[in-house]
Amino acid sequence: MVESQSALYARLTVALEELAGQLAGSPEAWLLGGSCGLWLQGVPLESPPRDIDIYADTEEAHSLHERLSSLATDKPAYDRNERYASVLSHYRLGDLEVEMAGGFEIRTARASYRTEVNELLAGASHQVALQKAVIQVMPLAHEFIFNLLRERHDRYLPIAAVMRKEPERHLPLLLELLKRNAWTSDLIGRMAELLDRPLLSQPWQEYHGWEE
Repeated sequence: MVESQSALYARLTVALEELAGQLAGSPEAWLLGGSCGLWLQGVPLESPPRDIDIYADTEEAHSLHERLSSLATDKPAYDRNERYASVLSHYRLGDLEVEMAGGFEIRTARASYRTEVNELLAGASHQVALQKAVIQVMPLAHEFIFNLLRERHDRYLPIAAVMRKEPERHLPLLLELLKRNAWTSDLIGRMAELLDRPLLSQPWQEYHGWEE
């Protein structure tokens, strides 16, 4: 029998509440990202989430792992390929996989970007109240950048559409992320186009970011 979308979303909600319960009282910052984070922020998805992604800084990821040890399927390990680098670990909540990425970085020919959960992203995170828990969700500015860099138009186009509705909420963090990382000018121009913000690219005409 094929699971209905409503049943899947109900199961995801229960799993997220259990995850939040496991990490309740933790001093370490962590954020829900990926498709679950987009769903909770009203971003249209082509298909429902099938797993759960959370982010933390590298040191905090090891501490959070200890809190989730009863759910763990492996131990935190540094993982790097030609594009991504992070400390990865995995957990099971029922039949759902949870992946935690500590100190996540992405590097392409057009950009170099790293997540800073404690210093920046947690303070700008979006709180979503479920029935039994409150979840801190990764800001859409991060999700926009991340999905643009991995060329997921099915994700960055609807994210951009949501961001355009409340630019005053999303653009300050996006500008800070652009300042703290490195980009080619054409990529900045593409972001400006997607967000209908032509002036977004102006500061980078003289900024020290990457040039083509």
